[in-house]
Amino acid sequence: MKDFYWPLGGLDYGHEVRDLFPQEAELLGVIAIMWNRQEGALRRLFLEILAPRSHSYGEAIWDRQPTHHARRDLLALARETAGLTDRQRGVLDWVIEKTKTLADRRNELIHAEFVVHSRTDVLHAKIKSPRSSKPPKHQKASPNDLEKIVNDLNVLLQATEASWVEFLAPEKKLQWDNLLKASEPGNPSPRNQSD
Repeated sequence: MKDFYWPLGGLDYGHEVRDLFPQEAELLGVIAIMWNRQEGALRRLFLEILAPRSHSYGEAIWDRQPTHHARRDLLALARETAGLTDRQRGVLDWVIEKTKTLADRRNELIHAEFVVHSRTDVLHAKIKSPRSSKPPKHQKASPNDLEKIVNDLNVLLQATEASWVEFLAPEKKLQWDNLLKASEPGNPSPRNQSD
């Protein structure tokens, strides 16, 4: 028996999506929101790399890029031209590579048509490459599948948001290190040291 899929949202639009697949819809929303936050973390990272130069100039360059792919290329270019240490390049390589991997999966999900298998009632993302003549792939989009992507994105986002510290100017890095030392258990806060 040949597989048959019916398009989700074709019968009762938004109500059908909410009523039949609420967990999947929620997780897709989480992926979209977290991805936007990842974009903001990448922007902050780029601006920190350019910090000794002009902040507003860096913002204009970043914001002018039309796609996420172009922004990722801009970070890769900064890696090659900003005079980074080996450690900084390693951090940036990791962030860029992990972001690329998750970007592909996120793009597939966000831009896919969602369909339901007629016999199993399992939600699938119907993914077709824009310039391909091959038939579309049907990838399962169960809560477990989507939860794994959310978890991977959560790790990436936390790492990206923390990585900007590696790119602080030396005087700011010293201030950051002093702040961390002061926040360790048993150390009095800077305000209490003068008492």
